[in-house]
Amino acid sequence: MSSADNRPEPSEFHRLDDDEEKVEYEKDQKLTNCGVLNLNKEDHTLGNFMRAHLLMDKRVLFAGYRIPHPLTPLVRLKVRTTAETSPLGAINDAIKNAVNEVDKIENSFTKALEEFESQNVRTEENYGDLMVTDSKDDAGF
Repeated sequence: MSSADNRPEPSEFHRLDDDEEKVEYEKDQKLTNCGVLNLNKEDHTLGNFMRAHLLMDKRVLFAGYRIPHPLTPLVRLKVRTTAETSPLGAINDAIKNAVNEVDKIENSFTKALEEFESQNVRTEENYGDLMVTDSKDDAGF
């Protein structure tokens, strides 16, 4: 028996089962203004991104996440807030801020790419698998 026999199928890490929800919220019964957001089929990429954006909010007292097991694609994001907002309100605000930030990055990248392409006009000839590129500011190498 090889170690690969126990490895989950790659599709198990992104396809939801019929009985699974993508996002589930549990209110913490012990702490006020505290809850846990379960993000199914997610990993550190989204967990750390959400945690970082939540901590930018002064109304958030605590934001942290954990992945219960490396083979289980589940992020448990715990959030505790001041009385000014609820954990879900802070999460919604963090999502809006994150989307705005990603939009700014996309716009900045697109603008820089367009500037680069306009300054570096290229002619390309395709020879099978070999791509030959001539650039106007090529140093002749």
